[in-house]
Amino acid sequence: MSLLIGTDNGLYRVSDLPFEQDDAEIVLDCGMVTGVETYDHTEDIFVSSTAGAFRSSDGGHTWENLGVPTGSRYWHAGKSEVWSVLSTPDALYAGTNDPYVYRSVDDGETWMEMKGFRDIPSRGHWESPIDPHYARLRCLKTVPGRPEQLIAGVEAGGIHLSRDGGQTWLDRRDTIIDDIHEIVPITEDVWLAATGYLDHTIEKIGLGHAVGVGGLYRTVDGGDSWTRIDVGNPYAYIRNVFVHDGTMFFGGGEEAPPEWVHDDHGAALFESTNFGRTLDRVSYPTEETQVIETWDIYEGDVICGSGLFDVPDQRDDIEGCIMRRDDEGTYHVVGRVPANIGFIATV
Repeated sequence: MSLLIGTDNGLYRVSDLPFEQDDAEIVLDCGMVTGVETYDHTEDIFVSSTAGAFRSSDGGHTWENLGVPTGSRYWHAGKSEVWSVLSTPDALYAGTNDPYVYRSVDDGETWMEMKGFRDIPSRGHWESPIDPHYARLRCLKTVPGRPEQLIAGVEAGGIHLSRDGGQTWLDRRDTIIDDIHEIVPITEDVWLAATGYLDHTIEKIGLGHAVGVGGLYRTVDGGDSWTRIDVGNPYAYIRNVFVHDGTMFFGGGEEAPPEWVHDDHGAALFESTNFGRTLDRVSYPTEETQVIETWDIYEGDVICGSGLFDVPDQRDDIEGCIMRRDDEGTYHVVGRVPANIGFIATV
C-alpha cells in the first residue's frame, strides 16, 4: 500500500509507513495540489492543482493531463486553476476558480461547461480570500445513491445543488454563512460541511475574515438547512472532516490563514464518537500551530496530514507531517515531507 501526499509544492508518493523524508518521491510537479480523489467504481486517481487536473491509472507512478479548460483571464484577475475533480460511473466533472463547472462524458477526451452554474443568483456576491475577483469551486460531490445529484462548495459563496448532473443548480448560499472547504455526504440526506472564516455576505473585500465564524456543520435534510455542531469551538477554521467506524475527526485553526504566516494562532484536533453531540480534544505530536488538513485510512489505521497549507505567503520553513493513530487513540509522526500537506490518499 502506498500513500500519495498533496502539498503546496506538488505531489509526493511514499511506498510504506513509516518513511524517511528522502523516501518521499515527487511524482507530479503541478504546483499547489488542490485535491486528491479516489473512487470505489474506478482504480484511477485524480489530482486537481494550480497547473490543471491529472489522472493516474497505475497507482500514482505516472500521470496524464486531463486538459480541463481553464480559459483565459485578464492579467489583473489572476490565473485559472482547477480546484476539484469528481468522477462518477457516467461522467467526469471539474471545478475551477472562475468558478465554472465542466463535464466530460468521454473519459476526459472533451469537456463542456455546465453553463447553468453561471446562472446561480448569488454568483455576483462570491469572492475568494486570495483572488478577490473569482471564487474557488473547492469541492464537488455526489449524493450517495443519487449519482445525478451534485453538491458544489464554493470558497467563498456557499453550497449549491444540482439534481440533473450539473445542467441546472439550486442556490443555497444563505444556508451557511462562511466559506466552504469540504462537504462529506454520509447518506442521501445527512452531510457534514467544514467551513472557514470568510463571510461571503461581506461584499467589501477585506472585511470577510473579520466577521466570519467558521465551524463544522451538519444537515439532515439534504442541504435545505444546516446546524453548527461545534458551537463555542475557538479552533473553528476547519478544512476537512472525516468519519470512520463511528468516530468523527477534524482539526481546526484558531485564526484564518493570513495569521498563519506569522504563527499568530493555535491549532487543535478533535474526535467525537456521538456525531458531534460532544467533542473531545486530543493531542497530536507536532507543533500546535500546524493545522491538520486531510485524512485517510492506512492498513486499518486513521492517518492524517498537517502543515500551514494555502496561506497568502507560502510557508517554505514548514515540514509537513504524516501522523498515524494507534489502537489506543494516540497519534504518532510517521513521516515528514519538505512542504505543507493539504491532501493525502492511500492507493
